[in-house]
Amino acid sequence: MEQLDIIFTPANGAPPRTITVRIGTPVRGERSWTARVEVLAGDESHAWTCHGTDWAQVLELSTWNIPVYLHGIVDRAGGGTLEPPFYEREARGAPQNP
Repeated sequence: MEQLDIIFTPANGAPPRTITVRIGTPVRGERSWTARVEVLAGDESHAWTCHGTDWAQVLELSTWNIPVYLHGIVDRAGGGTLEPPFYEREARGAPQNP
């Protein structure tokens, strides 16, 4: 499982906290490939399993909505910064309010 720790600094002056993003190694199943994805941010943690037709597709799909979840965490906290930063994306096949 690959892991990236992101430092979130809230705009309201609250202490920075770490958000951990994990993407599992693709696993070949009988009908599809899968990879586990986790965004760990305390009470706002999200985890899901992505499915794809091959290892490359499951990796691509597993990364699509991570920025959407991160943006939602920052928005609900009233703004702030993430290090390392990323650019905003629209959700693809995920709930609009992650």
